[in-house]
Amino acid sequence: MAERKKDATAPKSASNLFGKQLLAGGLAGTLADAVMYPMMTAKTRLQVQGGATGGGGTASVTMYRGPLHALYSISAREGWRTLYKGYATVGNTGPATALYMGVYQTAKKVIPGGEENPAVHFCGGLVATFFQSSVTVPTEIIRQRQMVQTAGEPGAYKGSLHTVKTIVGVEGFSALYRGFFLTQMVWGPYNAIYLPLWEASKAVAVKFSGAESKEKLQVQYELGSAFFSSAVASALTNPADIIKTRIQIQGKSNVNSSTQYNGALDAARKIYRKEGIRGFTKGMSSRVLWVAPSATITFTTFDQLMKRFNQLW
Repeated sequence: MAERKKDATAPKSASNLFGKQLLAGGLAGTLADAVMYPMMTAKTRLQVQGGATGGGGTASVTMYRGPLHALYSISAREGWRTLYKGYATVGNTGPATALYMGVYQTAKKVIPGGEENPAVHFCGGLVATFFQSSVTVPTEIIRQRQMVQTAGEPGAYKGSLHTVKTIVGVEGFSALYRGFFLTQMVWGPYNAIYLPLWEASKAVAVKFSGAESKEKLQVQYELGSAFFSSAVASALTNPADIIKTRIQIQGKSNVNSSTQYNGALDAARKIYRKEGIRGFTKGMSSRVLWVAPSATITFTTFDQLMKRFNQLW
């Protein structure tokens, strides 16, 4: 009888843990996206300026010298609200991050090798990113199309819903998933660097601080581990993110002309031919200033919420 009772409660316990992870991940991701949204706009503008996207707006013009200058210029010329174009998509971040965190934490337990194995962290991140991309890729396309448009541009999107209707009506539903596999090429390597480095940084912090375990780390060590790891990972994966962003923002018109990109390799060739190696470093500082704080907020908030949830139920 005792053994039967133990088996009956095990699934409930696992389900309870997964539910906590989904809730903590959703809240943490929404908070990070809401706070860091203007820097995401600056990053997108910087990555596409001077490029041959054929998308209009700021793409063919070089006007920003860096992330802070981009934030100032956009606010001064187009109004501060322009920094929040596509902000309605923040609502999608909660489910996307919840899915990522829940899948990643579960994958660490399921994948053979042990939860402290860097290879397990990498594989878990790949699996989690694939599931998360089902939500994030359409979200990125919807918000990026709005971000790159200057205020008053003819034919501009009038909001996130109008953007969806226009993209689907003109380019088809599949356009919302343009760059899906490129997303894996960006965030797969990012996770390969970030997650093992994050876990290793927390392990070092445990030894340095004398904490009993990673779960017992003080918040300043969690903040430092997340920021350092995500800053390194976001800088190293910036070239792939530029290619992905340029492809995602371009519309259907002139898709076969020399002003647009016909896939990742074509984009890489055209960027190098027109802009040189520096073309792949555009927006790197703004990407670091977006991704690193976002990851810091997300993962630290997630850890803190999980501690509270475990105390509550």
